Amino acid sequence: MTLSTDAGNRRNPPRRTGRQPGWYIPWIFVAGFAVVIAVNGVMLHFAFSSWTGVQTEQHFMKGLKYNQDLAGARAQAERGWKVATEFTGTEPQKGILALTLRDKHGNLLKDAEVKAAFIRPTSEGHDVRLDLPYLGEGRFAAPVSLPLAGQWDLRVEIHHATGDYQDEQRIFVK
Repeated sequence: MTLSTDAGNRRNPPRRTGRQPGWYIPWIFVAGFAVVIAVNGVMLHFAFSSWTGVQTEQHFMKGLKYNQDLAGARAQAERGWKVATEFTGTEPQKGILALTLRDKHGNLLKDAEVKAAFIRPTSEGHDVRLDLPYLGEGRFAAPVSLPLAGQWDLRVEIHHATGDYQDEQRIFVK
C-alpha cells in the first residue's frame, strides 16, 4: 500500500460564501426570551396601573382580635335575632334601605341604634354611611343615594341593650 503525496491530486473543498446552515437557531431563543420579557412587562404595567389601593387597615390589630370576633359571632348566633334586610331601588343609584328586627321569639326589637354602610368593594372614596331611624313595628329605614351603580357591600351594625348584631351582604344597585 502506497500513499500518494502528490498534492496535485487533491481537490480543495469549495469555499462557502454566506452563513452556515442553522445560523438562526440561537436567535430563535433570543426572540423567545424577548417575547416573554415583553409580555411580563405589559402585565406588570397593567398590574401597577390598575391597583386601587384597597387594603385592610390595621390588619395586625384585627388579627389579634380574631378570638374576640369569634366569641362575638357565637353570642350573636345564640341570641337568634331575625333581621330582615330589604333594599328597594326607587330610581337609578337611589333607594330605600329597610330593616325589620325581631328577637328569637319573634318579638319586635325597638330602642336599637342601627347603622348601615354601603362600601364599594373595588375602589375607595365612594362609601356611604347612614343611621337608620326607628319607624315603628320593629322597622328601621332611610333613603340612600349612591354615587355609582354596581356591586356594594352592605354592612349593618345594630346596638341594643340585649346585645349587638352585625352582618354583611353583597347587593347590586342599578
